[in-house]
Amino acid sequence: MTKIIPLPLTDPMQGLREFPYITTTERTAKHSDVFLDGDIDEPSDYRELIAILFNAGEYDTVNIFINSPGGNLDTALSIIEGIRNSPAYVSAFLIGACHSAASMIALTCDQLIITDSANMLVHSASFGSAGTTGNVKSHTDFVVKQTNKLLDHIYEGFLSKEEIEDVKLGVELWLDVGEIKKRIQKRLELMESRAKKANKKNKKS
Repeated sequence: MTKIIPLPLTDPMQGLREFPYITTTERTAKHSDVFLDGDIDEPSDYRELIAILFNAGEYDTVNIFINSPGGNLDTALSIIEGIRNSPAYVSAFLIGACHSAASMIALTCDQLIITDSANMLVHSASFGSAGTTGNVKSHTDFVVKQTNKLLDHIYEGFLSKEEIEDVKLGVELWLDVGEIKKRIQKRLELMESRAKKANKKNKKS
């Protein structure tokens, strides 16, 4: 909340007379700690987290502590959208397993804090489908297309293009803490390079 406070006419602070107003800004911030330390289950189990992310203020912070084998992709997508659209600054703390859907959530956060116990598994989606041949094919084609698009976006700069294609074909990638840190650094360098190019383009225009 911003308050405009006029100085009294008899104010002895002569140096301030040329500035007839003092502006005082009060900012409030909330902090939330969230633990993803088990299987990622149904979206309905994460309503509070989704609400925290979407209803946050620009000065709020959220820490997500991750030690999870992964789980429901639909839930992960809901959390990812919450992080992407949240005004809050969201940090992921990798304190153990960060597998599958959990790795997607972690790589969407604004900041990654990686402990010595961190390890990551990256693989494509696992799912089942039943019904007529046509229905199964339609569902399979849709899931494959959606998953491949997600893999391209989430792991860009973290995995090489060749590794992403391997994951799409069913290869599992296991990464220890050293590999995670090395790849995060490469990803940061890519983002910084893109930001510099964007700034140069904006200056020219």
